[in-house]
Amino acid sequence: MRVLLLGMGSRGDVQPFVALGQRLATLGYDVGVAAAQDLGGLVTVHGLRHEPFSFGLEEGVRSEVGREWLGGSSTNQVREARLMRTVVAHVAPALADDLQRMVGRADAVVSSALSVDAASSLTAAAGITHAHVMLQPTWPSRHGPSSTFALRPQADSLLNLGWSALAGRAAFDIVRSTGDLLRARLGLRRRSLPGFVAALRATPTVLAASPLVVPRAPDWPVSLRQTGFWFRDTEGADPTETDAGLATFLDDGPPPVYLGLGSMPTGRPDDVVDVFIRVLARLGRRGVVSAGVAALGSGVTDRDLAHGGDGRVHVVAGPVAHEWLHPRCAAVVHHGGAGTTAASVRAGVPQVTVPHIADQPYWGRRVHELGVGAAPLPRKRFGPEALEAALEVALSPEVGRAASALGRRVRSEDGAGDAAAVLDALFRGRGRTA
Repeated sequence: MRVLLLGMGSRGDVQPFVALGQRLATLGYDVGVAAAQDLGGLVTVHGLRHEPFSFGLEEGVRSEVGREWLGGSSTNQVREARLMRTVVAHVAPALADDLQRMVGRADAVVSSALSVDAASSLTAAAGITHAHVMLQPTWPSRHGPSSTFALRPQADSLLNLGWSALAGRAAFDIVRSTGDLLRARLGLRRRSLPGFVAALRATPTVLAASPLVVPRAPDWPVSLRQTGFWFRDTEGADPTETDAGLATFLDDGPPPVYLGLGSMPTGRPDDVVDVFIRVLARLGRRGVVSAGVAALGSGVTDRDLAHGGDGRVHVVAGPVAHEWLHPRCAAVVHHGGAGTTAASVRAGVPQVTVPHIADQPYWGRRVHELGVGAAPLPRKRFGPEALEAALEVALSPEVGRAASALGRRVRSEDGAGDAAAVLDALFRGRGRTA
């Protein structure tokens, strides 16, 4: 049976699907992972088939729309949502073509947040089994600890339920452009919000988030299955393939503090790195900077880097496996994406989250509530005094012990394997035969 995993988004959105694909392949499935053109190596290095979208991440960032997104990030969530809706609408025609081509060759489809609306219509029209994966707990709930968009994070409240439902409406407005285009091609009516909610409720859903971090909400439907986080069977490609000096740097001194904002753009990346270097110097720590989409460190000179703690900060220009790097760090400063948070938790390393948008504030508060990191430090408040205070908390012995203990428990889970078993039962019962 040919299974298509729709990894629409950044590396953090694709990597969990690679982990799931590995497990499904061991069960005998022919697995293809749909991902941006420039993420093909992440898929094929693990023996899976890459189904390329007709666009790449770098291409999108450098486009006029991408530059506007770059310049408007981290100002406020309303503007970020508007810009994100513009970005998705910009790629909608190409994405619609891609999805029609890919889904037409599949026997079963697994979608993520950015593709679920379009995939639900395509698979229903073709009679193909469809499952949905959530990487964040976005299902509306009263339960604050289990709700990405909770107004009362520590309580069970109707306010949480109502606010998370409104967030779902905003998400539908962002992603619907591709689905509406496909429905028009198929001769179907434009979908309303109630229609979108009904389609979601009818779609088998798996939440890829450890219950040790995201407790199961009492009001989630029984049909929503939860597993642990999804991690690859291997640590991925050796990071020295993209940065030959990183392993040497790590071996040449005490564990460094890591800084990376993943796929989050920022209008002033040099200021972010400058703050990081100044704080490291005060704390007497070494550092590793992952450039990411924002190109952190690209405008920083070697002389600037020499002002870091212990005289050294190393900038990594290309991708590096978090599973490999984070266990070798003293603390991790990151944007609070689901994948980076999961990797840091599993590594047992203390965290400082710098949330920008969407689910990132949720992961930041859960890190803090679990005692494995400092309170979230929003991007707009990222400065030397605030970062130094946060790192002092993260580097404290008690936080280190809590992070290490939680990491051991998370490493005992096999979330991707459990999810593959759930989907295997679904596909064998309802999937179209190859």
